[in-house]
Amino acid sequence: MDLYKLKSFYTVAKLGSFSRAAEILFLTQPAVSAQVKELEYEYKTKLFDRVGRKTKLTQSGEVLLTFAKNILDTYDESHFAVDMLKDAKDGIVKIGVSGLSGSRVLPSYVSKFKTEFPEVSFSMQVLKSAEIIDSIKQNKFDLGIVVNSDSKINKPELIEHILYKDKIVIGVSKNHPLAKKKSISVSELSNLPLIVSLKNTVSRQGLDKLFRKFSIPFNIEYEIDSTIMTKSMVERNLGVAFFSTLDVQREVNSNWIHSLEIEDVPFHRYIIVIHHKNRDLSPTVKAFHNFIFNPEKQEEFIRENGPDCI
Repeated sequence: MDLYKLKSFYTVAKLGSFSRAAEILFLTQPAVSAQVKELEYEYKTKLFDRVGRKTKLTQSGEVLLTFAKNILDTYDESHFAVDMLKDAKDGIVKIGVSGLSGSRVLPSYVSKFKTEFPEVSFSMQVLKSAEIIDSIKQNKFDLGIVVNSDSKINKPELIEHILYKDKIVIGVSKNHPLAKKKSISVSELSNLPLIVSLKNTVSRQGLDKLFRKFSIPFNIEYEIDSTIMTKSMVERNLGVAFFSTLDVQREVNSNWIHSLEIEDVPFHRYIIVIHHKNRDLSPTVKAFHNFIFNPEKQEEFIRENGPDCI
């Protein structure tokens, strides 16, 4: 079977006329009739009934029509995708990115994307997630990559897709007594000096929900607005802290920090890609968006960063 036969069949079915279909397809009526006859020969069934001047689908024709539409739509979409990639060979992508996404997620994708599209430029600004969301609303960025304690941002102006669900773990010094354990209960955290982020941050909001859920007193020893400083404090055994798996992976692999899973409740941080629902994305931006959500690229990222980012 070829697409020309399907297109002729589909056009006749939608217009109810061989002559009108021939006009639309810029073919002769005998050519259209011949293609439909070849299709009927392939399926060994009649696809149309001719009642007077009217052309109607048979039951077999009705069944084939749905499949024909899907095949032709997929063909058109494939052309659009390829054309979009052709147009994406140059241009610029403006991205607002949160600290975690900017340090661990985005560079990995940009480096791979640039091997395929070396002429594409990137403008990236690292901001807090709330600032990125506000900037996207004001159309200051093409895309935003933010971190959220919930799986949904739920802003009506935004289109959002989860890129990763990253597990939250407890980080302790390699010299800490807990460094011999693999996990820790929430109740055990109540007696430990905690290093947390400042209020009104995504990380702190997630912790506050955890604290309220278990109604257990927690000892917040330090509030720090710097992941780098928090890691350094943990390494020096000044306290324990909550980290995303992605954020602390290098330190764990280097044996500078030991990570413990939280036993009582699944605790995650979501990395979400957003853009304004009314903003028309350029071919370059669409190409990059499709690239980062390509299942093969995501599997490659997980292989590089471990199974706890899913």
